[in-house]
Formats: sequence, C-alpha cells, structure tokens
Amino acid sequence: MTCRKSITYLIIFFFINIFASCELINPEEQVPAYIHIDKIDLQITDSEQGSASQKITDAWVYIDDQLIGAFELPVTFPVLWSGTHTITVYAGIKVNGIAQLRAIYPFYAPYLINTKLVPDSIININPLVTYTTSTDFEWSESFEDGGISLVKTIYSDTTLEQTSDSSKVFEGNYSGIIHLDNNKNLFECKTIDSFVLPFSDVPVFLELNYKTNESIYVGIIANTPSGSESRGVLYLNKSDVWNKVYINLKSAVNEYTDATDFQIFFHVEKTDGAQTSEILLDNIKLVHR
Repeated sequence: MTCRKSITYLIIFFFINIFASCELINPEEQVPAYIHIDKIDLQITDSEQGSASQKITDAWVYIDDQLIGAFELPVTFPVLWSGTHTITVYAGIKVNGIAQLRAIYPFYAPYLINTKLVPDSIININPLVTYTTSTDFEWSESFEDGGISLVKTIYSDTTLEQTSDSSKVFEGNYSGIIHLDNNKNLFECKTIDSFVLPFSDVPVFLELNYKTNESIYVGIIANTPSGSESRGVLYLNKSDVWNKVYINLKSAVNEYTDATDFQIFFHVEKTDGAQTSEILLDNIKLVHR
C-alpha cells in the first residue's frame, strides 16, 4: 500500500514538473502594439529651398533611439513596446533611383513624436519633414525665372528652353524642355556657374524631376589647374511620367581633390529610329553640407 502511494506521488510530481517546464518553455506571449505610416511629406520652410517635390519611399523608425527597422511605405508593423515613448522617423530614399541602394536622405531632418503605444492597438503617424538647417543649396533651377542657368555646350545641336504648356509643365508655370529630331539629335548642356563642393565624407546630391523618352546622362565637370574633365555619374532611364531622383555625387567629386570647382552637365542623344524625342526637366537642386 505504501509502495502504491509512493508511485502515485511520483506520478503527480512528474506531471507537475512537466506543466511547470511547459510554462517556462512557452511563456505567455507579449501582445504587440502597431504603428502605421502611410507616407512622409516634405514641408518647405524657405523660398531658397524651392519645390516641395519629393520621392520619399521608406521610413527608418527608431523608438527611444533604438532602430526598429527600415520600412517601405505605406506600412503597418508591430512593436513589442507599450507606454509613452519617443518615436523618431527618418525619411528614406532610393539613392540614384536604385531599389537596392536605400538610405536615409541626409538633408531631411527627422520627425519626432512622443506618443503612447497600446498593445493590440494601431497608432497612425503622419511624419512631416523639412530640410535640415545645415543644408547648403548651392544651385537650383526651377525654370520659373526669365533666364535659364544652363547653357548648351559646343557639342550640342539644340537648346534647353522653357515651356508653359500645361500638359507638359510639372508644377508652377514653366518646366525645361528639349526637342530632338533627325536634324537635331544630340543635346548637351552645363551649368553657367561653377561651384565649390566639399570633399571627404560630406554628402553631395543632385535632385531633379524629369520626364523623358530618351535616357539622360548626368554628370559633373571638374575644373582643375590643368584643365576640365567630364565625369558621368548616372544614366536616367526613360520615363513616360514625371519622376524624381536623388543622385549621389560624393564619390565622383572625391575623385578630383585638385579641382577648384565643378559644373553639372546633362547629355541626351536621340535613339536611332526615333523620329522625335522630348525631354522635360524641373526643380533641379544641388545640395551639400
């Protein structure tokens, strides 16, 4: 009898330990809160900054200075946080328009909000970013003024002009337009002014809106004591709708540490077989710190 009781106690003890072990192995799951970000908008705070046009594709999200992740917009994502916290959102872009080159755009200031996170609830965040106060707008061309700050090179057989055709203008009253045909099949222009740009690890970007049925070759001209040298940076693919691109010039600029200053150039050639080609440009900005 005593033996049977001992066996019974052992069995009960065994199952109690199993259940306790299960609770340790499978603890109660924490219920997440959710954050939703539909888009990130850009607010212009000074006329020098030009257009509010942007192509912010990603949100880089931090909670209390801890990186949660980089998310393509729009997005709803879970976080294992609750209570009041500081959420910081950085605007992310595709550098050079390449999906594999995603990064925080260094010239947009982060958006901060103190908010309460509640488990099993969704909080909507509507970030509004501005250019950082340290952004230097070295050059811009909106095509809204009487003159254009780009001039054709000796290789070009056509010119860049203003158009007020509302079916072609991106925003405002004017955009820049280039026409190519069988008699005028090459266009190339450069900035009239030259610009002193920083070297080393300082970011330098060229922003622009474009719509084109030909590829556009964009680059820099480095002016050195021994002469000038053109250095292509990026081919912009054809786009039958207005597109925005952020072109990283830092590496190209750093190749010419002996340069006194730089210019920007655009080069387009008509495709063989095409009767006419049309290239539209707007809101060009050369920015650095």
